[in-house]
Amino acid sequence: MITPTARLATADDTDAVFALLAAAGVRLAERGFPNWLPAYPRERVAENIEDRLVWVVSGEDGEMRSAEGLLAVYTLRPIPTHPYEGVEWHDALAIARYLNRLAVAPAHQGRGVGRWCLATIADTCLADGATAVRCDVLEANIPLRRFYERAGFVARGRRFHSGWWFAVYERVLAKGE
Repeated sequence: MITPTARLATADDTDAVFALLAAAGVRLAERGFPNWLPAYPRERVAENIEDRLVWVVSGEDGEMRSAEGLLAVYTLRPIPTHPYEGVEWHDALAIARYLNRLAVAPAHQGRGVGRWCLATIADTCLADGATAVRCDVLEANIPLRRFYERAGFVARGRRFHSGWWFAVYERVLAKGE
């Protein structure tokens, strides 16, 4: 059984984070969801890492280890990257964190790494004083939307940006989770 660990990314992780995001984008496109192509620019990855927004997940058990040593990556922000106009949050004044670019290395998808990431994200957010996690998902990507819904995220609306419609989700966090 794998024992994942999450930590803030460092500059040394830039190439591995970029490679994982690019590979995840290709996998999404193969499944009919090309919204992550072209890959998120390496320069932006480096800026996000420098701003202490990017988390990396690693771990191994002899079987599960990605080539770059990363199982997954995600970004947590104190403010959204794009405005969420007209979205009806559970509590509009809640302290929230905004989840972006949660990507599991393609070789490790379907093995519980994404679920582990969402649980860890909830713990991190609660420890940081946040009471909600918010994100958006390509509206057409029904399997990914169901993944978030099974993890307790509730659809709160939709928005259009970068040429795509996205379903907007929120998970209200409770102390003691």
